[in-house]
Amino acid sequence: MADARVVHSHPEWFAKPHHGFAWIRMVGALLVIYGHSSPLAGTGELFSRDWALRPDEGVLMGFFAMSGFQITESWVRDPHPARFAAKRVLRLWPPMLTVSVGMALIVGPLITTLPVGEYFAAHGTWGYIVNNAGLLTLKHELPGVFTHNPWPNAVNGSLWTLPMELLAYGGLYVLLLLGAARQRSRWLVVLALVGLVIWDRYLDQIPGAESAGSFLSVPVESLVAFLVAFGFGVVLNLYRIPLSPLAAAAGLAVLFLMPNSVAGAFLMRFAVSYAVIVVGHFWPARLTVPGVWVNGSYGVYVWGFPIQQLLAMAGVRDQWTMLVCAAPLAYLAGTLSWRFIEEPTMRLRHYVAPARDEPDELPEPEPDPPEPDPPPPARDVPPPDAPTVRDRPAPNGVRPVRRAASLEDSALTKRLSGDLGAPPRPAPPPRRTGGRHARPEVPAPTPEEETRPVLRRPLPRRQEPR
Repeated sequence: MADARVVHSHPEWFAKPHHGFAWIRMVGALLVIYGHSSPLAGTGELFSRDWALRPDEGVLMGFFAMSGFQITESWVRDPHPARFAAKRVLRLWPPMLTVSVGMALIVGPLITTLPVGEYFAAHGTWGYIVNNAGLLTLKHELPGVFTHNPWPNAVNGSLWTLPMELLAYGGLYVLLLLGAARQRSRWLVVLALVGLVIWDRYLDQIPGAESAGSFLSVPVESLVAFLVAFGFGVVLNLYRIPLSPLAAAAGLAVLFLMPNSVAGAFLMRFAVSYAVIVVGHFWPARLTVPGVWVNGSYGVYVWGFPIQQLLAMAGVRDQWTMLVCAAPLAYLAGTLSWRFIEEPTMRLRHYVAPARDEPDELPEPEPDPPEPDPPPPARDVPPPDAPTVRDRPAPNGVRPVRRAASLEDSALTKRLSGDLGAPPRPAPPPRRTGGRHARPEVPAPTPEEETRPVLRRPLPRRQEPR
């Protein structure tokens, strides 16, 4: 999306913001695979618990902040409730349903420890598809699938953030319907963000991870933390808060130097969210690539976990081997998902209130046309009847003696006054048609010539060769 809030002194150095966001999402999806490599291979934690800036959790915070920022821009650009809802549904559901159906009906029967007939007769096989289609009722197990892996029974753990994304969409949708995108009602978004921050601070005081329980399949503590990042992205968009690379770098530096604590975890929600949005607007133009190369981040995210589980089932027990094998396969699956699932289904939004349907990313505005060169300064030419310098009386009242104007002076005076134009250009030679030996075309007679008899028209003289 294009955003006028950032005015680059050298705009040719930076890519369009929506392309920068696509790059960040792709890098983040690959970092999620990196973060999952160690626990799925059975080698423990990849990141130290003492770090306040944890890449795996920070990536998810960045995802939610970018989502809040870009979805708000989509509403500001086209505030139509039906089109807005259609875009969100067509963006969120098709890739998730594709990976769920593919794992349940294609991969599951091939790797399950149960007989195929028993697998398809099991309630959990079809319940996996139905519950995941509801999104808020996620189910992570398939009968007899991945039962002996280091992380047993989990078919696709990456789906756990999608219900939170859906709830964030729903909350923002309600606020936007109440007019939160209008300037006089933007305070509703700030009020919601303040409430989320207070709730988040309260939950952090409760000892134990995810001690607040869950809402359906959504852990409440993680939900509130991610909603804070999502709401901060919304506020950054609606209030047009300046985006400064220096401020983003300073926030990340402070966060990097802090130990893992409640204050560090709280600061990460804002520092990482602000940083990813700034980087999206300052992404180098040299890294601009075709969109299909970086638009498949959602597919990389939802296919990465099952691919890693398949590698673990095949015996991969080293985290780096897991990463090297899983990242290219997930990238290929994500690119195919974008090309054949996401991009075609996103076109279906044109059938929902198609009066003003627009793309998700706002195109870059066309540059203004160059201003025409200023006309040359006109000469101060006096009118024909104006007295010349020679006609004006002298200061002492004595009239100067007029000298006779020469032929050159009179011609120059007439040309400057416009009475005498430029000499006429010679007429172009007659154009021949019909080959080299065809006769030249005779020009049409003028009105004066048409009144003369044809026989009296003098014939052109034939020039004799010298």
